[in-house]
Amino acid sequence: MITQPFKQAVAQKDLERVKIMLSSSLFLDLTFKSFQEMLAYTLNQIPELIEQHDGTEFPDRSVWTKTYASEVREDLIDNFSAERIEHIKNVHEHVYAQELQEQLNSSTAATKDVKHEVSSVNITLLIVTLGVAVASILVGVLMDLSIVTIATTTVISTLLVGGITYYVVQKQ
Repeated sequence: MITQPFKQAVAQKDLERVKIMLSSSLFLDLTFKSFQEMLAYTLNQIPELIEQHDGTEFPDRSVWTKTYASEVREDLIDNFSAERIEHIKNVHEHVYAQELQEQLNSSTAATKDVKHEVSSVNITLLIVTLGVAVASILVGVLMDLSIVTIATTTVISTLLVGGITYYVVQKQ
């Protein structure tokens, strides 16, 4: 998520602040989604953000720990290179494997809950609206009204009851 302070830092071309905020996002969101969104936003306005790699060689996985992950995030501020970003991603996937999986699972579960809620609301609205439409048609036929009157009554009552139902369901 791109915050207002981040947008301000980018607009002011405050590279140090932008790099710090990008680096911090890596710790808060291990999935890299926020980082990627923020980086894309920044590169549209500050394409020179990505620097040439300083030549630092990265150690193998045997020394990758949470402390090391923290250190490479800090190093990113001094040398914001594509190679370093890729290395941090690999380190995070290794060091924070369990936490990363938990973040991914909670994100997926939240999405499923929202979809289920929306689906339930839509079904409720559909049932109520269809019920009103059927009732309007039956009343019109029983009262021997013209087809135009029945259609008009059905549309108006369906919109009215559907709108009220939608409002009530959204309030909950």
